[in-house]
Amino acid sequence: MPREGTVDDMRWTVRICFLLFLAWAIFMVSPFVGLYDLGKAVEAKDLKRIEERVNFTALRASLSRQILGEYLKDKDLDGAELDVATQAGSSVLNPVVEQLVTPQALVDLFEDGWPERATGRSPNGAAAARLQIGYGSPELAWKTFFFSEAQGFRSITIPVPVDQPKDRQFRITMRLKNLTWRLSGIELPAPLREELIKRASIASR
Repeated sequence: MPREGTVDDMRWTVRICFLLFLAWAIFMVSPFVGLYDLGKAVEAKDLKRIEERVNFTALRASLSRQILGEYLKDKDLDGAELDVATQAGSSVLNPVVEQLVTPQALVDLFEDGWPERATGRSPNGAAAARLQIGYGSPELAWKTFFFSEAQGFRSITIPVPVDQPKDRQFRITMRLKNLTWRLSGIELPAPLREELIKRASIASR
């Protein structure tokens, strides 16, 4: 028959394990709650709350890197030529990127998956899916969780909307800083990147 001290030790072990599991579960869910909160701020057009949930410096770097990469991908350049093309591309694309990194631009982007102000036109339907931040049903919530990719404990990339083909998805990176999950990057679908490059090229003429 187990001694009373042994039983108490087992109870404390079970309690500690349960609390650790609960803390782990809360932490795993927290970036999705942060993204959902951002989505509600977008729906309400609460620009101040959006600013609190977005790291605009990191977002600017993310968009600049991928749009410039799209701009250079078909150019067979290296060395000094690549450096010159990179500088020229940056100067052409930066004005369009700056139009994307404002609270109002994110409202436009999240409402229908297409930033009208940056592209200069409305979406054509085939190129973009609605960037709706919401989990809709337990099945969609589970799929969103399952297909998300964690980078360590402080960063996670979430596909939105998860029920759309990959070439029409946005991949949103949430990063933990000072106990708050903030949007730090958005990987844009290829059609939207191409449209932004066209817009930048026209504007620079």
